[in-house]
Amino acid sequence: MELSLRTVREVMDVPADLRLGLVLERAARRDHRLAGTVCSLAAAEGHRLGRLGETLLDVERARRAEHDSIIELVRRAGRADVLKGAALQRYYPSGVLRTSRDVDVLMPDEGELWAAVATVTHARPVDEARVSMIVSGGRRHWGVALNWASPESDLDYVYAVEFLTAAFVGNSTTVPLRAERPDNEKAAHLLLIAEELFQQPLRGRDVVDAAVLLDAMSDQDLRDLHRAAERWRLAPEVHEAVLRVNSVPGLVTKTSRLLAEELADAAEGERRRRAAVGPGDGAVATVHYGLPLGPALSSDRLAVEEDADMTVVRCPVGGFLMVDTLTVPTELAHAALERYPDAVLPV
Repeated sequence: MELSLRTVREVMDVPADLRLGLVLERAARRDHRLAGTVCSLAAAEGHRLGRLGETLLDVERARRAEHDSIIELVRRAGRADVLKGAALQRYYPSGVLRTSRDVDVLMPDEGELWAAVATVTHARPVDEARVSMIVSGGRRHWGVALNWASPESDLDYVYAVEFLTAAFVGNSTTVPLRAERPDNEKAAHLLLIAEELFQQPLRGRDVVDAAVLLDAMSDQDLRDLHRAAERWRLAPEVHEAVLRVNSVPGLVTKTSRLLAEELADAAEGERRRRAAVGPGDGAVATVHYGLPLGPALSSDRLAVEEDADMTVVRCPVGGFLMVDTLTVPTELAHAALERYPDAVLPV
């Protein structure tokens, strides 16, 4: 496998003679997120960076350093596995940066997750928090995202960390929530890339991530990946990711071609299983979204106040009215204000 500017152009399907500035512009888009990779590859291949290129690389390095600090901070509060993001940088060639906007951490223990949320909130100027509660198979899981402004520039993207108690949420219909991740780290990261296909097409960065992971896998890793793809019910998505890698001349390898062939039957079998699954087969996960009720309802420890009328979560980042849709019924919002006089609805 070759990771170079030529390969990145192939990933993004841009002409080989397109001016490098326009390649960077394309790489920065949401559907690619390869700007840091392009800048670091340009430096490695001897292109003129100038003040713009050096500044962009400095911004990427500063963000990477902050992510490392956040991970260290979180791990003081409990067991935390980094999902993709900073954990994938080690598989990239030396000197080549992986663009990463945020940190995703898996913390299976609910108490440790909320302790970590409180720790980050106290250590960083968090100005936005999102809380989701996912119920599946009688168990409650959490997704908590914290954002804060860049310490260097109002023009920079926000810094963010997301905490999860379940690694794989599924598609809410035929693929269930699976809280655990595979023991094999490389296989787990590739499955996480594949799982995102339930929400959006693969981005350019996802294709590069998959390629560097596949290139780093031993024969045992590949066997573990094959078994995990079947057990975690992601064979079609893993197969699609591998095929996408194989569509890029600079990324395809003999190993990735063989893996695509070996996964084809498992992918078809999983598609047949999904087609046969009925609505009552237990795969459905219900997501409850949190409407912020303000910091006055915060609590040092998690408190879920639930009855037949409403569910309110009180936690270190405020109070949240939990709803099952992205729009909140006016009557429910007014009822929450009546029950919690200190609540403040977002404008």
